[in-house]
Amino acid sequence: MKTNNLLRTLMFAIMALIFVGITSCNDDDPVKPTNETEDKGHEDWAKVTFTFRLGHLHGSNFHGNPINENAKYFRNLQEVTFEYDSKGNLQTPTDPVRLIKDEYYALEITYYNKKGERMNSTFTTPEMAPIHQHFFLTKDAKDLNSDKPFENAGNIITGYTYRDTDPENKMYTRHDETVKLRGKKDPIGLKGYFKVSEKYAKFNLNVILVHIGKGTKLDKNGNPYPYNEPNLIFLSSQDLNVKIPIRVYAERPEDYSDKFFEDAANEFNITVEEAIADYKLLYDADFESGKYWM
Repeated sequence: MKTNNLLRTLMFAIMALIFVGITSCNDDDPVKPTNETEDKGHEDWAKVTFTFRLGHLHGSNFHGNPINENAKYFRNLQEVTFEYDSKGNLQTPTDPVRLIKDEYYALEITYYNKKGERMNSTFTTPEMAPIHQHFFLTKDAKDLNSDKPFENAGNIITGYTYRDTDPENKMYTRHDETVKLRGKKDPIGLKGYFKVSEKYAKFNLNVILVHIGKGTKLDKNGNPYPYNEPNLIFLSSQDLNVKIPIRVYAERPEDYSDKFFEDAANEFNITVEEAIADYKLLYDADFESGKYWM
């Protein structure tokens, strides 16, 4: 009898302790909601600009061509912007970026927060750089004239080269020792250049900034993934995913070419004479505007 009373007393005691423990957890340690903006280590962007600049190479260094603001059609500098409005809707560009085959273009990406402050440095800190990388994919490629699927879509944009700098807001030149390239094993993609290797194509340049939740952006051998081949696991967490409309309407001629200006006239719905006159404005460009390096 005494044994049964002892067991009953122990059971009541254990149940009381469990109840007190549950009550204590509910009162003193409430489950806090996750703040995704803070937990990912940086704030969200409100606006992002993509600046395409026509140029050429000096070895592996990109040098921008001079710019004449009066040129209406042959523009050496083109910029598109994505921005969230007051209602949280993303405003996307309607005009395409127009490129020419066999030319090199620099692409610089600039992020801004809700206050309008530049925030590129957010992605280049020792904590954020190892888990962030931009990838550049060719999507929805079609023949410019027939509107049929473009057969060599993967060859339109070639040789994208990451040219991120440290510090990120400075221009890299061979003569400034205070600015360094981040290196081939630390690609971010805020800066880079590429070549256009096909003509008469239209497509969307799908730019994706991945935010890696586990591990780093390097593979098991310590190497980065190519600019157009992200690890599929990376795509599960993104800070940016936009599509920029692109049209490749002509091929750079080796010398004077009627075909080149005819293509331009067809693209912009102008006369060949107007195309030639606009192109000649490039020779009057301000030399100082050609001091852009990457």
